[in-house]
Amino acid sequence: MHTPTAAVIRLRPDAFAQWADDEGLASEAAQADRIGVDRATLSRIRRGVIAPGEQFIAAALSATGAKFEELFEVAS
Repeated sequence: MHTPTAAVIRLRPDAFAQWADDEGLASEAAQADRIGVDRATLSRIRRGVIAPGEQFIAAALSATGAKFEELFEVAS
């Protein structure tokens, strides 16, 4: 019997980097400030060390105006 694996949400780093570039946000600190999260949290999410939580997702979507599927992907 096949046991399903848990799906995880990941930030699309290229899409996030494009948004930051378009906004003139060169530093990770400036990017974190714009979306209202801690810089260390943003760094961990960008590197895939931790999955973005619902507060991060909501803040990123609100700040960028992007759709979920533009900034995030669901992987299993």
